[in-house]
Amino acid sequence: MKNIISTSLLLFIATISFGQNLTGTVLDNETKLPISNVQVYFVDLRTGTTTDVNGMFQFKYFNQKEARILITFIGYNSIDEIIKVDTARKKVFYLEKGHFELDEIAISAPKGRLQSENIVNIEHNKITQLQQTSPLTLAEAISTISGVAQTTTGAGIGKPVIRGLSGNRIVTYAQGIRIENQQWGDEHGLGVGEVGIESVEVIKGPASLLYGSDALGGVLYFIDERYANQNTVEGFAQTKFHSNTLGSINNIGFKIHKGRLKLNLFGAYSSHADYQAPNFDRVFNTRFDERNIKSSFGFNTRNWISNIRHSFLQNNYGIVEDATFSNSTQRKFILPFQTIDNHNITFENIVFTGNSKLNFTLGYTNNYRKEFEDDAINQALGLKLNTFTYNLKWYSPIYKDRLDFIVGSQGMAQSNKNNGEEVLIPDANTTDFGVFFIGNLKLNKLQFQGGIRADYRKIDTKEMVTDEGSFPSLKESYNGLAFSGGTVYKMGKTKLRANISNGFRAPNTTELLSEGVHHGTNRYIKGDADLTNENATQIDFSLDYEDEHSSFSVNSFYNSIQNYIFLSPINTLIDNSPVFEYVQKNAFLYGGELGFHYHPHEIHWLHLESNLSTVFAEDRNGTSLPLIPQTKLNSTVRAESIYKGKVRLKNVFIQHIYKFQQNRTGLFETLTNDYNLINIGLNLEIETKNNPIEISTGVRNVLNARYIDHLSRFKTLEISNQGINYYVGLKVMLNKELKQKRR
Repeated sequence: MKNIISTSLLLFIATISFGQNLTGTVLDNETKLPISNVQVYFVDLRTGTTTDVNGMFQFKYFNQKEARILITFIGYNSIDEIIKVDTARKKVFYLEKGHFELDEIAISAPKGRLQSENIVNIEHNKITQLQQTSPLTLAEAISTISGVAQTTTGAGIGKPVIRGLSGNRIVTYAQGIRIENQQWGDEHGLGVGEVGIESVEVIKGPASLLYGSDALGGVLYFIDERYANQNTVEGFAQTKFHSNTLGSINNIGFKIHKGRLKLNLFGAYSSHADYQAPNFDRVFNTRFDERNIKSSFGFNTRNWISNIRHSFLQNNYGIVEDATFSNSTQRKFILPFQTIDNHNITFENIVFTGNSKLNFTLGYTNNYRKEFEDDAINQALGLKLNTFTYNLKWYSPIYKDRLDFIVGSQGMAQSNKNNGEEVLIPDANTTDFGVFFIGNLKLNKLQFQGGIRADYRKIDTKEMVTDEGSFPSLKESYNGLAFSGGTVYKMGKTKLRANISNGFRAPNTTELLSEGVHHGTNRYIKGDADLTNENATQIDFSLDYEDEHSSFSVNSFYNSIQNYIFLSPINTLIDNSPVFEYVQKNAFLYGGELGFHYHPHEIHWLHLESNLSTVFAEDRNGTSLPLIPQTKLNSTVRAESIYKGKVRLKNVFIQHIYKFQQNRTGLFETLTNDYNLINIGLNLEIETKNNPIEISTGVRNVLNARYIDHLSRFKTLEISNQGINYYVGLKVMLNKELKQKRR
């Protein structure tokens, strides 16, 4: 390791050279006048600069032959372009006026394309947009995305659900690597903290071959905050208070970019008491807290860009075992409770080789899950999960401006060890290896994308004997092929997309060998060592229309899963807990999302948005599958101020969420009634001498509605979700340009 570090440092020092100044001008397409404060973002470097009063910008790009830039400004359509650095040192860019939100590059897509250019329909959302209604957790924030829901265990634990699928069928990426955090458990949360996250992208279904064989339900791809603009220091401090949990969420950030070096530092701490139900009693032991530290260091020399990232996330959750209520506002954790520590370290390298690009990322994840039942010293349950990953992708040149392709490989070496009194799954070693090929072809208004992927998984466990029973040894290997093909066709303001994809998922250790009580869900769970691969085939169609003042989209899907694995009750009790066992049946999931956005010409400050998402799921006998989210209608009326002053009302909104009755229930489920939620809020900006101060305030569940969501783990205990919640937040920002030495 010392030799590797020394060699890297010597290479870094040896390759430092003077860069090239790339100079450009941004003009209004109609008036040909310069536009100031335009964001010019260099995609591979994850940083950028802004234009001056003359619409000009200058950036030192350090000898790469090509630069991919994204130019954005409010009220104008984005420009996404690959330019030749040698021939574009004084290039002029023309922005066209537009009325909708800025189009964003989808980082999770092959080649990183604008959303409108992607073959696969990717939902791209900035975290600031998802936080508009002030959710308590990141999992709750992303559940507002159309087609996405969450399984909740109390106020703190949220598990994402995409089109009815969750757990190991959802692959989560953060810091450029796959996050492994015992996601098989229903009481195991997302494992990613919100501070330092700029946006999230959602791929629904097995449509992408870039992220592994397990993504039958889809992919959550979290994108780190970009670095500060060139030769700039940026920072912020933010706090928010929630009345329902008497909770506070506190975030700080610091970013500096000087020359070749870039550094981001973030910290967060949140603490919440037991939450209040609509009857104003508190649900005993739903308290939770979170600590999060993130850092990233980037540098680039000649044709090499490198980023080193680290994050530490600690979550503490109380465990609810029965429907007990109190008026206590204590935050000290009492038995039973659980503590989860997550460390993620990544080393990303981008090497430019002529007109092609090589991306190689190494990752290490340490997840330590502890559960305390009888005392706060000796853990009843302890699981240590260590995962090493690598991602290798080579991006070809674009041949004749029409054809390009990506070839790559991914691998994982994982060990899971017990060190608690109880054992739910045995110690296990898992090895993954996969290779893939993806090709893109562009023919005027028609684009094609297709690819194939092969994966291999090996699971090795040894026999274990515990006080509660024994686990047999298991040595199994699983392999399979996946493919994906799709096309997008543009007809003026309309885009048509069609995709067919196939994927597989090997059963995990829990499904194969689990044996014991999962206290977070009050179930005794039994595995089945004879389970086989799940195989899914999904067909996806979408239509998107957008003109100057409105947009409309419809996305339908049909997903057929062979050998679908799920938990089923067997009407038996062990240790006073109902027994569930893993079984397999063929399953069918179908439905889709429908959405529109209207922006009237006469009143530019008004936005009307609504989206509907629904999923139907059943096995081959027509029996409904369990834990399928309710049909959801999410509508928002938002007014944005165009007037500037000392105090500016940035926006005010009212949101209505209606969840339909869920009467398509599994064997162990009961009907869930429909319910309405109303949230209101506003955001202010106060001008100061240096940087503006932002204030947000609002009310969640304004009518204090009593409801129990179909995916709530408290449903069997008849504990309702949170009641009314008032919140207020404050954010102070810092932005300072560094002085440059004259030569």
